[in-house]
Amino acid sequence: MTQKNLLSIAGENIDRRSLDRKAADCIRDAIISGQLALGSRLTEIGLAAQVGLSRSTVRAALQRLSGEGLVVQHAYTGWEVFSLSSDDARELYTLRSCLEGLAARLAAENIDSDGKKALSAALKTLKLATQRNDWRAIAEADLAVHKTIVSIANHRRLLQQYALIIDTVLLYILSTNRMVGSAASIYPEHKALVDAIISGDVALAEQLASEHVTVHGQRLTESLRNSGH
Repeated sequence: MTQKNLLSIAGENIDRRSLDRKAADCIRDAIISGQLALGSRLTEIGLAAQVGLSRSTVRAALQRLSGEGLVVQHAYTGWEVFSLSSDDARELYTLRSCLEGLAARLAAENIDSDGKKALSAALKTLKLATQRNDWRAIAEADLAVHKTIVSIANHRRLLQQYALIIDTVLLYILSTNRMVGSAASIYPEHKALVDAIISGDVALAEQLASEHVTVHGQRLTESLRNSGH
């Protein structure tokens, strides 16, 4: 993994960002893309060389990513990319189930014509990604559907809480979607949820959102537990 690789991930439109944010963006995308594997050790010196920034800047970036749950700092041994355990997965899916069930209920109550257009567009993007069988694009489009639902819910505190786990949720979705086996089965689940929200079926929207997260979360938790994680 070279400096060029990391910087090209974030793109050249980040020049005006603070340097620690620039470094955090590079490292975050390397984690999400799999260039930095889950559970891998990180050193400030090594990352500083890779992103072409100072060690203190990288340290600040890692602190930022630690707050997002993407990296973990160990006393005396340095930094590590987070590794999803069965306990982590259980906590994440139970939290997501509550947040997204509430979001779907509120979205179904509050959705207007602009919300319907935004949600339909997000669903269309997901359909196209599944047709290309591109798992990274599928995960990002999958998450975009859920983020749109949370946004439409029009609940500021819910949106703030969801933002705290958003990057971990993307990695979670990548893991669970790959366990599905067929990309084609991902779209119908989301279409049913979107249809319920657009039609204003509050109870069904909440049920489908909660069940969607719970089923995939339990599957991932069991897989991690069986593999000793």
